[in-house]
Amino acid sequence: MKLLFASDLDQTLIYSRRSMGSEVEEDELKEVERVEGKPQSFMTEKSQAALWSLGESTVFLPVTTRTQAQYERVTGIYEGEEPPQFAVTSNGAVILENGVPIREWSDRIRKQCVSRKTIIQELMPEVERHFSEDWVLRVREADDWFVYLIIDRERFPEENLGFYTETFRKIGWEMSLQGRKLYLMPESITKAGAMEYVKERIQADYVIAAGDSLLDRCLLESADVGILPAHGEAARSDIPMPEHIEITEKQGIKAGEEILERLAEVSCQFDK
Repeated sequence: MKLLFASDLDQTLIYSRRSMGSEVEEDELKEVERVEGKPQSFMTEKSQAALWSLGESTVFLPVTTRTQAQYERVTGIYEGEEPPQFAVTSNGAVILENGVPIREWSDRIRKQCVSRKTIIQELMPEVERHFSEDWVLRVREADDWFVYLIIDRERFPEENLGFYTETFRKIGWEMSLQGRKLYLMPESITKAGAMEYVKERIQADYVIAAGDSLLDRCLLESADVGILPAHGEAARSDIPMPEHIEITEKQGIKAGEEILERLAEVSCQFDK
């Protein structure tokens, strides 16, 4: 029996100082990412130890909206020099196997995006039309797969989020607001689809998934057990969740500990 643990990273397993919350002491923290020589993201020592000590029957699959280059900075999620065999980046557009993108997968996704006209060249005129306001600080393209806006959260008109979401959904783009980033994601690019591909490749029998945002919702729905951090965008939305999706009691970096405690409970059953 093989268990697949498919988990988002940012604000699920790893946290910046801004997102980790106040219920943690400095001596509990372990740096897991460094950017330009400065610590960027953290886990608690307890969480890192739990992730490093998964049983032989459990396969860890990082599933992130980060690009490959951004993902490769997060070295503290694995012990030693060898990262997980598989990792999902760019929200599911890219699957890495031993650090190398699986071409057949990304080619398939690209063809779907082109056929549905959900490519950045088609999107940008709509972005410029709807998001010319001064609360938009920067517009970024992620490896030609999707777009995200860096916004001034205090000035962002959250009452308009529903309108923006519906407007872009009509042309095939999903929207997710995560902190200071507003993501626009082609409907063909999903974490669930990439997870299912890896599940089949490794012949996993059971899936536990964790993630905090609306972009993670399909991943949680596709799993046997989904775990949603209480602080997350998806937990705060009014979208009903299936019964197999659990919401943590804790928030911030302590929710990461709770996720891994729940994983350990299930993992022990597979190791027997």
